[in-house]
Amino acid sequence: MDIDIGVKPFVKWAGGKYRLYEQIRHKLPTELNEGAIKYYYEPFLGGGAMFFRLAQQYKFNSIFLSDLNEELVLTYKVVQYNVSDLLEYLWQYQKKYNSLSDKDKESYFYEMRASYNMQRFNVNFKKFSELYIPRAAQMIFLNKTCYNGLFRQNLKGEFNVPFGKNYNVQIVDSNNLCKISTILQNVEIRCEDFCSSCDDVKSNSFVYFDPPYSPVSKTANFTSYCKGNFYHKDQVRLSNLFRDLDKSGTKLMLSNSYVETNDIISELYKGYYFSYIYSHKTMPSIISKRGKVKELLITNY
Repeated sequence: MDIDIGVKPFVKWAGGKYRLYEQIRHKLPTELNEGAIKYYYEPFLGGGAMFFRLAQQYKFNSIFLSDLNEELVLTYKVVQYNVSDLLEYLWQYQKKYNSLSDKDKESYFYEMRASYNMQRFNVNFKKFSELYIPRAAQMIFLNKTCYNGLFRQNLKGEFNVPFGKNYNVQIVDSNNLCKISTILQNVEIRCEDFCSSCDDVKSNSFVYFDPPYSPVSKTANFTSYCKGNFYHKDQVRLSNLFRDLDKSGTKLMLSNSYVETNDIISELYKGYYFSYIYSHKTMPSIISKRGKVKELLITNY
C-alpha cells in the first residue's frame, strides 16, 4: 500500500523535527538510497517526525521505536492497535468543545486536565488495556488545546500545561491518524531507556538520536518536559553508547544543542562529523525570546 508523503506527527512535542526534515534529509546516510540499511531505530521518539518521513520514503525490514515517556508510548500503541475506537472518543471531544462558549471551553480544558491527572493512578502502563483508549484521546485533546501545544509533566507526573486559548482548534484529523496507524503496523514500540532500546542494534541499521538537548546557558533548561529529567550524566551515557554502536558499523545520527564556547556536546563527540541545522524556537512563553537557533547534527559517516 502506498502511503501519502503528507503524513505528519499527531502530537506536538518539544524539539520536534517536522519543519527541519528538509535540512536533515541532505545529511542522511547514502546507504538509505541504496537499500543497504535494513533496520531503523529511534530511541527518543517524541512526536516522531523523523520516523514518519523515513518510513514513508524508505523500506526497512524492521523498525524499532522507543521513548521513556509512558504516556506518549501508550498513545502511540492506541493509534497502532485501536485507531477506530480512539477516533470515536476524539469526535465526541471535538463535538463537545465546538458547542461551548469560549469561557466554557477553558473550563472544559481544566476539567479534562484534572481527570487526566487523576486517572493516571488507574492505568497499568506495562499492560495494554481498554483504559488506554480514553487516556490516549484525553492526551491528544490536551495536546491540541493547551498552551503552545506541548506536553509537559511536573515531577509528580501531572500534566501541568495551562489552557492555550485555542477556541477553534482541530482536535480530530481522521485521515492522518488512520494513515499513521497503517505505518505503525509491524513496528515495535517500547517504553524504555535509550540504552536498553539499542541492545540488539544490527550492523546494517540506522539509528537516529534526538535526546533532550543540553542547556545552552545556565538559565536555559531543555530537560524538564517530563517527570524524568535528562541530566549531564545521561548525555555522557548517550555519547558512550554512540561510540559503542559506531564500532559495530551502524550508521548513526544525533541532534543536540550548539554552544559557541565551552560546548560540552562537542567535547563528548570529538572525532565525529559535525554539521549544523537551523531551527526556530517556539517554546519560550515570551514571544520576543523566540528566534532562529543553530543546532548540532552529529554523524559517524
